[in-house]
Amino acid sequence: MVPAAFLGALSVGLVACEPYNVKSPPISAQAWPAIKPLKPKVKTFPTPVLRSQYIETLKRPLAALPLLPKVILTTPKETSGQVPVGLLLPISGKHSSLGKSMLQASLLAMFELADENFLLLPRDTKGTPKGALLAARDAIQEGAQILLGPVFGGSAQAIAPLASRAAINMVSFTNDRTVASDSTFVFGLLPEDRVKRIVSYAFLRGIRRFAALIPEGPFGNKVLSDYSKAVSQVGGVLVKSARYDRNHSSLTAAVKNLGNYNARKRALLAKRKELKEKNDERSRLALKRLDKKEVLGDAPFDAVFLLEAGDSVKTIAPLLPYYGIDTRKMRILGINDWSSRSIRREPSLAGAWYVGLSSDALSDFAERFKTVFKSSPHALASLAYDATALAAVKGSRGGGGFSSKELMVRNGFVGTAGLFRLRRGGLVEHRFSVIEVQPDGIKVVSRAPDTFVATKD
Repeated sequence: MVPAAFLGALSVGLVACEPYNVKSPPISAQAWPAIKPLKPKVKTFPTPVLRSQYIETLKRPLAALPLLPKVILTTPKETSGQVPVGLLLPISGKHSSLGKSMLQASLLAMFELADENFLLLPRDTKGTPKGALLAARDAIQEGAQILLGPVFGGSAQAIAPLASRAAINMVSFTNDRTVASDSTFVFGLLPEDRVKRIVSYAFLRGIRRFAALIPEGPFGNKVLSDYSKAVSQVGGVLVKSARYDRNHSSLTAAVKNLGNYNARKRALLAKRKELKEKNDERSRLALKRLDKKEVLGDAPFDAVFLLEAGDSVKTIAPLLPYYGIDTRKMRILGINDWSSRSIRREPSLAGAWYVGLSSDALSDFAERFKTVFKSSPHALASLAYDATALAAVKGSRGGGGFSSKELMVRNGFVGTAGLFRLRRGGLVEHRFSVIEVQPDGIKVVSRAPDTFVATKD
């Protein structure tokens, strides 16, 4: 059955306790035993926030809170019955903002769902494989019975042998499926699942001729392969694909190539010449209709897939109509979040479809997150919440709850990011909605499925 606790309302919040350096203090869901402050030597760590202390802080503004004293912490001697969970995130380095947002989401899940025996061990990976290896080793030495994280594929690859030797499972936040194994789960949103969803929906809505504009590189190669396969599986035709490097000239050339711009431009010039030579009334009227045309005819496809997000998609999308691909007559498809106001205001993206996580549960999580931390969560923060929530639910059974059998529930789980389930071999399935870009907002045109099709593991 789907654990209903994942959708529990917020009863209390928390103040983030940011780990410093590699080692961070364990954070327990129960009240922490009294800790005698020690004189700082070299490295210091912030005092953990206790549940009882936090409840008191809700009564006054966060800005008015005094700074907590910094002390050196040691693991409590009495840990019987506790369930340590390692959390590996890039708290420092160039990805620190991502790591801190995910840490906050994990803490939110812990305070909302964990019992008093749940013990979170945050460790800083610094965003590197070496840092991740040190962080994982430290968490395992502290007794971690499962590892949540790291974020990046290279780091997960470095840690996997260590976790395997320790006979514990790892739920990584990467979407690199090459990392997946029977003991390493890839919790990130797999691009092939998103591609299948958007292509299937487009086909159901009458689109048969597909095209793609995808950047060069290994990831682009993988996505193009997934896209081609998905189009073939639904019965569509991949009419054309074009690739580009990360520079304007390459991108312009790719857009022209995709829409057969040069050939259609030559056809237009030839047609104008022909009509001028005829010089009759009918030809003059036809010539007038071509005055504002840049090319002759339409692009030979019904939809074009764009892999970009953020500012990049705002740069690429206007080039399509500029070089003869009329976005009013075809659909732009994507697998990244295009919900921001700046993207929605780009005219060429009006009516575009992209896949996203379940909007209802995700917006509820975002509101709870904002209430506590006074900021919006990172797009990947929901993954950290769901993984921690899963650990909290399964950890209530003790370490046995982290076995592969316990984690791989056939019906899956309902989380802030929607329905998901862990599968044999380490892949994790998520269910996605299809969302339409509109100038005044976004509209869910196809809700994420609320069940999984029964399959044999």
